Amino acid sequence: MATFGWIFLAAASYLQIPLYRQMWFFSWLVIAFGWVWACLWSFTAVISHLSVQAYARATVALIIAVTLGAVIWRVDWRTTFIDSTLRLHQGSFAELAAAYREGRPLDPPWWMKYLSVDGEVQAQNDGLYLPIYVDEWRSEYGAGVAYFPSRPGDDSLIQTAEGGLGRATRDLGNGWWWVE
Repeated sequence: MATFGWIFLAAASYLQIPLYRQMWFFSWLVIAFGWVWACLWSFTAVISHLSVQAYARATVALIIAVTLGAVIWRVDWRTTFIDSTLRLHQGSFAELAAAYREGRPLDPPWWMKYLSVDGEVQAQNDGLYLPIYVDEWRSEYGAGVAYFPSRPGDDSLIQTAEGGLGRATRDLGNGWWWVE
């Protein structure tokens, strides 16, 4: 059961963005449930090994649980999810970039609604923008993925929210950049 708890926690952490899009407040409860499940069953495993005086097994179970907990806690799951989504769906992102360059209508795939705030891409002067985070309270801050036909400079700005502009901060490959 502890193993399933750690697997559930890793999956929920990895899928934070789609969970947030579908369940908003409850996404944090799902992740908290994963932590409770993994930690309680790991604790139960260690205690059960100690009760039968299997000290080596208890030590190994404790080391594994602490290591898994530290790894899951330290990984930047949002970055991991975005990078892997871009790699997994390179063809779809390439089609969107080609449509933007050629001035064709932008037709995002169905799965993009789980990645984007509104499921849409925004054609702007400097590039194509896919909003992933927007400050929902005042809409002053946003972050997302943008496509630039040429390498963006310091003057390349993307409107990330109603009241905010962002710059390309991290190259994701093939003209796609993380914008904040």
